[in-house]
Amino acid sequence: MKFWMDSAGWLGATLFLVSYALLVAGKWKPDQKRYHLANLFGAVLVCLNTWYDSSFPSVFVNGIWGMIAVYGMLHDKLSRKAPGSNGIK
Repeated sequence: MKFWMDSAGWLGATLFLVSYALLVAGKWKPDQKRYHLANLFGAVLVCLNTWYDSSFPSVFVNGIWGMIAVYGMLHDKLSRKAPGSNGIK
Protein backbone atom coordinates (compact mmCIF):
# COMPACT_ATOMS: atom_id res chain seq x y z
CA MET A 1 0.00 0.00 0.00
CA LYS A 2 2.86 2.39 0.77
CA PHE A 3 4.06 2.14 -2.84
CA TRP A 4 0.65 3.26 -4.16
CA MET A 5 0.32 6.11 -1.68
CA ASP A 6 3.84 7.33 -2.45
CA SER A 7 3.09 7.08 -6.17
CA ALA A 8 -0.08 9.14 -5.69
CA GLY A 9 1.92 11.81 -3.88
CA TRP A 10 4.56 11.98 -6.58
CA LEU A 11 1.93 12.15 -9.32
CA GLY A 12 0.11 14.92 -7.46
CA ALA A 13 3.32 16.89 -6.97
CA THR A 14 4.13 16.45 -10.66
CA LEU A 15 0.69 17.77 -11.62
CA PHE A 16 1.28 20.88 -9.47
CA LEU A 17 4.69 21.54 -10.99
CA VAL A 18 3.73 20.87 -14.61
CA SER A 19 0.57 22.98 -14.42
CA TYR A 20 2.47 25.88 -12.88
CA ALA A 21 5.31 25.58 -15.40
CA LEU A 22 2.82 25.57 -18.29
CA LEU A 23 1.10 28.62 -16.79
CA VAL A 24 4.35 30.55 -16.44
CA ALA A 25 5.44 29.52 -19.94
CA GLY A 26 2.19 30.94 -21.32
CA LYS A 27 1.01 27.58 -22.65
CA TRP A 28 -1.91 27.52 -20.22
CA LYS A 29 -4.07 30.38 -18.98
CA PRO A 30 -5.21 30.75 -15.37
CA ASP A 31 -8.86 30.59 -16.41
CA GLN A 32 -8.57 27.32 -18.32
CA LYS A 33 -10.36 24.31 -16.94
CA ARG A 34 -7.33 22.05 -17.45
CA TYR A 35 -5.22 24.28 -15.21
CA HIS A 36 -7.78 24.07 -12.42
CA LEU A 37 -8.28 20.33 -12.92
CA ALA A 38 -4.53 19.65 -12.75
CA ASN A 39 -4.42 21.56 -9.47
CA LEU A 40 -7.51 19.82 -8.12
CA PHE A 41 -6.28 16.31 -8.97
CA GLY A 42 -2.81 17.19 -7.71
CA ALA A 43 -4.30 18.33 -4.40
CA VAL A 44 -6.41 15.17 -4.05
CA LEU A 45 -3.44 12.91 -4.76
CA VAL A 46 -1.10 14.75 -2.40
CA CYS A 47 -3.84 14.76 0.27
CA LEU A 48 -4.16 10.99 -0.03
CA ASN A 49 -0.42 10.57 0.33
CA THR A 50 -0.04 12.94 3.26
CA TRP A 51 -3.09 11.53 5.05
CA TYR A 52 -1.60 8.06 4.73
CA ASP A 53 1.68 9.37 6.17
CA SER A 54 -0.22 11.26 8.95
CA SER A 55 1.18 14.60 7.82
CA PHE A 56 -1.93 16.54 8.70
CA PRO A 57 -0.61 20.09 8.15
CA SER A 58 0.10 19.08 4.56
CA VAL A 59 -3.35 17.48 4.28
CA PHE A 60 -4.83 20.80 5.42
CA VAL A 61 -2.81 22.93 2.98
CA ASN A 62 -3.48 20.66 0.01
CA GLY A 63 -7.17 20.38 0.91
CA ILE A 64 -7.40 24.18 0.81
CA TRP A 65 -5.46 24.14 -2.48
CA GLY A 66 -8.07 21.78 -3.92
CA MET A 67 -10.91 23.98 -2.70
CA ILE A 68 -9.28 26.98 -4.36
CA ALA A 69 -9.11 25.02 -7.63
CA VAL A 70 -12.84 24.20 -7.37
CA TYR A 71 -13.59 27.86 -6.61
CA GLY A 72 -11.54 28.89 -9.66
CA MET A 73 -13.47 26.55 -11.94
CA LEU A 74 -16.82 27.78 -10.60
CA HIS A 75 -15.77 31.42 -10.82
CA ASP A 76 -14.60 31.02 -14.41
CA LYS A 77 -17.75 29.15 -15.39
CA LEU A 78 -20.01 31.77 -13.84
CA SER A 79 -18.08 34.68 -15.32
CA ARG A 80 -18.53 33.20 -18.80
CA LYS A 81 -22.29 33.06 -18.25
CA ALA A 82 -22.53 36.59 -16.83
CA PRO A 83 -24.70 39.08 -18.72
CA GLY A 84 -22.61 40.97 -21.26
CA SER A 85 -20.01 38.20 -21.41
CA ASN A 86 -19.41 36.72 -24.80
CA GLY A 87 -18.06 33.51 -23.27
CA ILE A 88 -14.63 34.02 -24.82
CA LYS A 89 -11.57 34.80 -22.77
